[in-house]
Amino acid sequence: MSKPFYIIGFMGTGKSSLAPFLKQNGKVDDLDEIIESRIKMDIATYFKQSGEEAFRDHESKALKETDGDFILTGGGVVERSVNMEWMQRHGTVVHLSLPFEDCWERIKDSERPLVRQGKAAVESLYRRRLSLYEQADVRVDASRPPREVAQYIIQLKEEEHGLD
Repeated sequence: MSKPFYIIGFMGTGKSSLAPFLKQNGKVDDLDEIIESRIKMDIATYFKQSGEEAFRDHESKALKETDGDFILTGGGVVERSVNMEWMQRHGTVVHLSLPFEDCWERIKDSERPLVRQGKAAVESLYRRRLSLYEQADVRVDASRPPREVAQYIIQLKEEEHGLD
């Protein structure tokens, strides 16, 4: 059995948009969807009611229980070093890389709670997380269309599987 590919990256890098393409080549687990089904509410509401620490607890637990070929993570999964260590030990970590301005263009009109804090706050978070994302095993340019990004990731997985 091949190891999973954990897809990480900042908001707006296109993690969720890869799902339909990746599903054609394996099981896809979306951590945010798993968490929302468990907590019976959307993440933004849960975040507001219970705080980031409680959310990160759910996220770490869900991460360890996934069994997909491709695991789509939330942008903050790297906030806990144990999560990055887990992903690197159990699979391949793929960083969807995109400059901040491109991320901002994609998310600026969204209803995400963090976006409502303004561009400067979001950019600060991006800068803080960047070095965490860069610990990934593979960096993928996320400026290309989702289908192309997904095809590239699938190709990487097939090449890696051939090495098993």
